[in-house]
Amino acid sequence: MKRSIRVIALSSLILGISGCAPDDGTRDALVSIGPLLAEAEIPLAQVRYNNGEGSDHTLTFIEGDVAETNEPAHFAYRSITKSFVGTVVLQLVDEGKLSLDDPVSEYISGVPDGDQITIAQLGTMRSELPNYSALPSFGEELQQDPARTVPAQELLELAFSAPTVFPPGSSYEYSNTNTVLLGEIIESVEGVPWQESVARRIVDPIGLDSVSYPQGAVMPDPETQGFQIEGGIAEELPPVSFSWFGAAGGLVGDIESLDLWARALGAGDLVSQQSHEYRLGSLASTKSDSESPFYDAYGFALGEIQGWIGHTGTGLGYQSLAMYNPKSGDSIAILLNATGSDPDLPARLFTGFGCEKP
Repeated sequence: MKRSIRVIALSSLILGISGCAPDDGTRDALVSIGPLLAEAEIPLAQVRYNNGEGSDHTLTFIEGDVAETNEPAHFAYRSITKSFVGTVVLQLVDEGKLSLDDPVSEYISGVPDGDQITIAQLGTMRSELPNYSALPSFGEELQQDPARTVPAQELLELAFSAPTVFPPGSSYEYSNTNTVLLGEIIESVEGVPWQESVARRIVDPIGLDSVSYPQGAVMPDPETQGFQIEGGIAEELPPVSFSWFGAAGGLVGDIESLDLWARALGAGDLVSQQSHEYRLGSLASTKSDSESPFYDAYGFALGEIQGWIGHTGTGLGYQSLAMYNPKSGDSIAILLNATGSDPDLPARLFTGFGCEKP
C-alpha cells in the first residue's frame, strides 16, 4: 500500500492545545488540526492533552479525519524507551545497588574505555561511544533480515568496532549505544532482562497496561502499521524486530499509557527526590551534536523543550513525544505512524504551541 505524501512544515499543527489554552477550547483546537493532517497525508495520528486537574482530551485522526471513537492502538514509542530504562537505573541508585559514578567495566566487560566511562555519562549521552544505529554496517545488517531477533551484544559489537570520538565526559553526543549498555547493566544487577525490570518497577505500579517489549517483530493488537516517506511516497514498512532497538527504543504502547508516563516521569514519581533533582540538574546543552534529536537540553535519559520535560522518539515508521510541564502539571502526548525527512516532527509540532517556559 502506498500513499502520496507531501512533506510540509507543520510547526503550528497543534497551536493552542497546550496548557496555555483555555480548557473549553482544547478539544476544538485538537479538531482543527485535522485538515493539516489530511494535507500532509499522515496515515494515523493520536494526540492527548491533560491539564492535570481531571480534564483530558484524546483525538484520533485517520488521514486527517477525526475518528468517531478512540479505541486504543499500539504504536512504537522508540526512544521514549530510554526514559523508562534511565528511571530503572535511578531506582537502583536509590536502593544502593549501584552508583552513577561507577565505571561501566564494573558491570560489563569489553567496553572500550569502560574503566573510564561512568553510568552517569551513559545516561547523559556523554560517554564517547559511537551510535551503533548510525553506522553503515547497522543498515546493512538490518536490510538482510529485519525480522530476526538480534542480541544486545551484537548491537554493542557494532558500536565497539567504530572509533570513539572524544574523551569520556568531555562532550555530548546522542547515542543509542549508551542506553543499550544501561539495559545490560540493569540485567547485570537485577539478574533479569531490562524489560522485566521495567515491567515490575514501572509498568505494573502505575498501570501502564498497554506498554510492553514485543518478542520478535509482532506488535500487540490492535497494532498500527508504520510507514516511511521517501520521495513524496509513504511506503508500508516490513515487520522489524524490536530487538534492533532494544533498551534504546524497543517499547510499544498506546496514547493513554504514554500520557501517564509523561506525568510520572516529569513529576519524578518513581524515584527519590534526590534522584529527581539530580536528573533535572543534569540537563545541559545539546549544541555539540548537530545530529542530536531536537532538545534545548538533555540530561539523564530526559530532555527539555521550552521548559517542559520528557522525551521524544523516532525511527522506522513511528514518531512520538511525551512532555510534562512541572509548573502547571499539564502533559502532552503525540503518536504518529510515519517517518520522513524530518526526524523531529513531534518536537517541532510541540514548539508551535507558543507557551511560555514554566
